[in-house]
Amino acid sequence: MSMTNNHTERLDSLPDGKLLIWQDSREFCFTTDAVFLAAFPHIVTKARAMDLGCGTGAVAMTIAKRGAESVLAVDINAHVIDLLKRSLAENGMQQTVTPLCADLRDYRSFVRSESMDLVLANPPYRIGGRRRQQATAACHETTATMEDFFRVAAYALRTKGRFALVQLPDRFTDAVRLGIRYQLELKRLQWVHSYADRPAWIFLAEFVKGGKPGLEVLPPLLMYEKDGSYSRETLAYYYGSHD
Repeated sequence: MSMTNNHTERLDSLPDGKLLIWQDSREFCFTTDAVFLAAFPHIVTKARAMDLGCGTGAVAMTIAKRGAESVLAVDINAHVIDLLKRSLAENGMQQTVTPLCADLRDYRSFVRSESMDLVLANPPYRIGGRRRQQATAACHETTATMEDFFRVAAYALRTKGRFALVQLPDRFTDAVRLGIRYQLELKRLQWVHSYADRPAWIFLAEFVKGGKPGLEVLPPLLMYEKDGSYSRETLAYYYGSHD
């Protein structure tokens, strides 16, 4: 980890140890759910992808590393977009990932209809309740709702394009209803648990625009072994060997 003159900014690495990422402790830094989201969806050859609410860019850069030909990374927070630009320079990825500071609700101004093969989103988890003092917009629906993310995905995706989502279990039925509303068929689902005897804490979902009914439920992803070490499945997601 490398620090800058601004004591809150630091240069970290993603779990694979190969991608460097600038972050700021005053902002929402990437967490395990972002790593899982980036590893989860299928990526077609020469995929055009878009990361909505990209934050410091962990998902966008990982998707590019996995083979996407181009990634549009969108966030309303100008500071995290500046950090992403620095990260892209660190990794030599300026030609693959395009950072954009924009409100995703203004989607018609920055993305063409049916132009994307893959859209990814790690939307705010909380509708209300007690809010974090830092990174409120990243955790709570203060600037965009989960429906906004579905609306943009439905507009931007080509037919048979994929929308990958990570969310809390108590938002699952909302996600299913929104998928039906926007003609995004839920096709793959995985529940993520910290331990085998604990309830799921997030789910990973992949929707297909105009997809036929039929759902593949993957085996639960257990993050830790009984001794507290990362499970084989977690390490596979972290290091890109689960495909």
